[in-house]
Amino acid sequence: MKKLWIIPLFVTLSLSAQDFESFKEEALLKSPYLQANKMALTQAQQESTITTRYKNPSLGLEASQFSQDGVSSTQSGFRVEVTQPLRLWGIGNTREELANAQILNAQQSITLNKAAFIRDLSYRYLLYKRLTNLQTLTQEEYKISQKIVAISKARFESGTIAKVKYLQAKLDLKRISNNMQNIELLQTDAYYNLLAFAGLKTQREIQTQYSFSLHKPQEKPNSPELAYLDSQAKIAKANAQLNANKLEWIDLRAEFENEPDQDIIRVGVSVPLVVFNTKTQEKKIAQLQAQTKELLYEQKERANSFTLKKILRLVNKLDALEQSTKELYEIQHELLMMYEDGYKIANINLIELQLIKNQMISTKEKLIELQIQKERNIVQYNYITGAYNE
Repeated sequence: MKKLWIIPLFVTLSLSAQDFESFKEEALLKSPYLQANKMALTQAQQESTITTRYKNPSLGLEASQFSQDGVSSTQSGFRVEVTQPLRLWGIGNTREELANAQILNAQQSITLNKAAFIRDLSYRYLLYKRLTNLQTLTQEEYKISQKIVAISKARFESGTIAKVKYLQAKLDLKRISNNMQNIELLQTDAYYNLLAFAGLKTQREIQTQYSFSLHKPQEKPNSPELAYLDSQAKIAKANAQLNANKLEWIDLRAEFENEPDQDIIRVGVSVPLVVFNTKTQEKKIAQLQAQTKELLYEQKERANSFTLKKILRLVNKLDALEQSTKELYEIQHELLMMYEDGYKIANINLIELQLIKNQMISTKEKLIELQIQKERNIVQYNYITGAYNE
């Protein structure tokens, strides 16, 4: 009765666990980190407004008291002056280009951070999946060792093997139990790290059956890192173009002055003399920044090209090695069954049985590592080609 109760309970827990795809979508929707990341666009829009806006006018007020030959008079006057900075022709378009570059940079930053979030979330999931699979494997090894201990005990009690053989079997079982506890500890750490990174409020079980697949782009790969570097280069170029203008603003002045015997209206322009500050250094710095971003873009583009080729070759080789390892495991598993049957009738040495068991478990562990390694490469490929941009 107890076994019949445990099995449905395990199935219920498995069915209620959340698959990675829905877990990822929920994290994308509710993560405070991504919500804060989206605010960068609103901030960039405000900054672009600062870039393109006009300067405020200034108002000057002045009162006068008149005197003649040192004798004060009751006559008085006043002066009002309004000064409005005016942007020179063509500067507005240059500042508009800079503002657009700032907004584009914010958009690309949001895309990059989101893609990196999905990539890193996937890496953490793969770590949790790896440890869960290793835990399952250790449980499988533990059950096999329990059988070996039971057979060893029976053979020892019947006098067909020495006590040391029985103790060796028990020692191996204890080793596996210790390893199981260690893997469970690591799995717990990986599980809570995954939940913490996702930024969700509630705890939930997560399935580990999900497998990542390659998303080959139909057009040119759209690397989020390259797009971000390109947007930074656009900002640097816009800054260089803006700093190429030695003079951006002039002051238009309008003045009204009231005196006892006359009113005076003045209109004039104040033009800064570009003598000492010619913005040569600012222009050069912006040009160097633009060149630096272009070189970094070129370096990243070349590196991505080779990385994508490498990943495709690695995935193909890992597929072949994974298939070969599966075949090896199946043979070892069949051989283990034969050795177990032989050990039951006292035809097989305990050491030989444990050796073939350890080989089979080692092969299964290698198979798990190969699967995780392949999926990590797939996640990296999808990230570089822009599959996580949208």
